Amino acid sequence: MTWNKIKKSIQTDLLSRDLKNPKIRLNALERVEILLTTKNPKLIRNPEIEFKKIDKNELKESLSAYKKSGEISASESSIINEIYKRI
Repeated sequence: MTWNKIKKSIQTDLLSRDLKNPKIRLNALERVEILLTTKNPKLIRNPEIEFKKIDKNELKESLSAYKKSGEISASESSIINEIYKRI
């Protein structure tokens, strides 16, 4: 599965749920994509193989290091969980 298919699947799922404000998680998906593209592009290029090489908690920790706040948000964490569900 390509990154675009994973992303589209998550977007469709978020919009179909009865979320109070799906835009929060859609924005988190965009932020996670930017972090992955700039800090770990191999995950975007070959997600089916590369995501299996790293534990999701390790990925969350490594991405947190690149954020000014030092932590990914709860919505970004949720998006990473959704990515791993689809891999």
